[in-house]
Amino acid sequence: MPLNRIAVVLEAEDVIRLMRAALDEDREEALSLVRDCLYPRLMKEMEKTHCMPSFELEARKKDGARDENPWLGKKA
Repeated sequence: MPLNRIAVVLEAEDVIRLMRAALDEDREEALSLVRDCLYPRLMKEMEKTHCMPSFELEARKKDGARDENPWLGKKA
């Protein structure tokens, strides 16, 4: 899978956790933040459909694609 730039939005609580972990040099908290907050958001962004032509999307729907298909999933 090719990697491109990905923007991840942090909530205020996440920014505070990140700053606290960095200032306190708390490795456990930093790892917890990455594992519980950043990684799931990163994976969600990577699975999003980007720049798919509408005719291809319609063709996939007609071919019996299911809702769990990441290409056709509803955006949260």
